[in-house]
Amino acid sequence: MAKTETFGDRCATCRKRPAVAAPVPAPGGCCEPCWRRALASPAESDRSEAARRPGAPAWALAALAADQSPLVRAEVALRPDLPDEIVAALADPDREPDRTVLRRMAKHPSLGAHAPRLAAVDDLVVHRQLAGNPSTPATVLAVLSRHTDAAVRQAARARLVGAALDDDGRSRLPVGVRAYLTAPLGRNPARNPRSPG
Repeated sequence: MAKTETFGDRCATCRKRPAVAAPVPAPGGCCEPCWRRALASPAESDRSEAARRPGAPAWALAALAADQSPLVRAEVALRPDLPDEIVAALADPDREPDRTVLRRMAKHPSLGAHAPRLAAVDDLVVHRQLAGNPSTPATVLAVLSRHTDAAVRQAARARLVGAALDDDGRSRLPVGVRAYLTAPLGRNPARNPRSPG
């Protein structure tokens, strides 16, 4: 029998190399049969472990985000590499009933436009996460800046002040205050030896 030609990285689970016709798994990833086995497993721990695996294909992430177990969905919510449609699904309180998932999504770096739906949730932890999330839009921060909880109010107001600063204003802030008030900039602001005045 002819030997099958193989190439690429080995699967992190079965240690086999994919056949020539198969896609190359991502570094640290798994081959498609191993992904399918993990997603079909009746053990919640297997599916949760799969949700933490690097290099997950889009179809596997979608299946894990729709898993019936809140623990599995909560693990998915911790991934920074989620596509927008999964962020939208997990950050929608009408579709996602689990508070842990919603709380994790409130601090997701790609939350952005989905923040208003989470701001409507009656959950203090969600509001605190939103107020501290650099991707929360200013419109949501403005609402949170009038929150009854002092920690939410202060964090939202600080983010609003940080968003109003220009590059020169940011560069004049002490490093700790700069990190607290502003979202990470696309480029490093010019260093200015003057102290804030």
